[in-house]
Amino acid sequence: MLANGLGKILKAEVVNSNRFADLFAGSGAVSWYIAENTNCRVLACDLQLFAVALAQGVISRSGTLEAEPVWHKWFQEAQERNRQSRLYKDAERFEEKTWEGARRRNVGWAREICAASRRPITKAYGGHYFSPRQALTLDSLRSTLPTTPAERTVALAALICAGSECAAAPGHTAQPFQPTQRAAQFLFEAWRRDVAAHVRAALGRICPKFAQATGRAMVQDAETMAEKLGSCDVAFIDPPYSGVHYSRFYHVLETIARGTMSEIEGAGRYPPPVERPKSEFSVKSKSENALDRLLQKLAERGVRTILTFPQEETSNGLSGNTVEGVAQRYFKISKTVANGRFSTLGGNLKNRRARIPAYEIILRLTPLD
Repeated sequence: MLANGLGKILKAEVVNSNRFADLFAGSGAVSWYIAENTNCRVLACDLQLFAVALAQGVISRSGTLEAEPVWHKWFQEAQERNRQSRLYKDAERFEEKTWEGARRRNVGWAREICAASRRPITKAYGGHYFSPRQALTLDSLRSTLPTTPAERTVALAALICAGSECAAAPGHTAQPFQPTQRAAQFLFEAWRRDVAAHVRAALGRICPKFAQATGRAMVQDAETMAEKLGSCDVAFIDPPYSGVHYSRFYHVLETIARGTMSEIEGAGRYPPPVERPKSEFSVKSKSENALDRLLQKLAERGVRTILTFPQEETSNGLSGNTVEGVAQRYFKISKTVANGRFSTLGGNLKNRRARIPAYEIILRLTPLD
């Protein structure tokens, strides 16, 4: 979307603005784009810590970092932590096996290794989303993050990226692949990915990025952030479009961001419901009212706003037409339609793809007088 018209619209809107507020930060891509390409200060918020950590990896820094020195010291400390682990030798032996020959037995062995760990990622997700060695490496890197603030924010963002890239799950991390005859090949392919190499590569991508004007990111809901904005600010809204709370799909990344994990449950290895952030945007009976309240608040405060949403009706009950109808109550609208692709939140590689083509509306909203 940024390369397909949205980026140009955003840059035009932030000219002579004090701040740019990304109210549903998600992957942090929009926050990074504005921080890198304009001198507008970025404020980013999301209900989930992993999204805040991703945004913070760029928008909080005013200069580049050298990736290799950061990685070298960090990886050395993580390796030493792994050498101290009584389970790491078992994890190394597990890596030497040909898993496909006895897929269920080997997965059971992997889960047995990880169940004995007290490390949060390994105990919760080892033998499921990650192989024992992958999980122990993630834990070691998480517990040895650099202490310098700028290096720490970049390292944590890189670790979250690597966790996303290596997780053995279709599209997102709602359910891990199981060792069935059909899915085992995808499970083992993911387990063979080199976590350390993925972290190093992500670090190399993120370290050169920085903000022209340093901003900040915080765990906060969009309405609360909207109350802090004024007529010299620009807001960006890319709200949820799923009827299922997003915390179900991203709990693995949230655990990496937090560095802690409580009890888990179900095949998806979910945390307790009380620990999963919830949004009215993901409740079909409440999503339109939630959007109405947010847009009304922004309009009352004179905040120019850019809103994106799939044109077709989505599983939370909203559609491009619905969103546009709500916006018309409070704003003058300039509309653009762009080609895009959006996630199905858990494609299963058989009858539902992880991402599908879609038309996306981009609304430029100016408060009514």
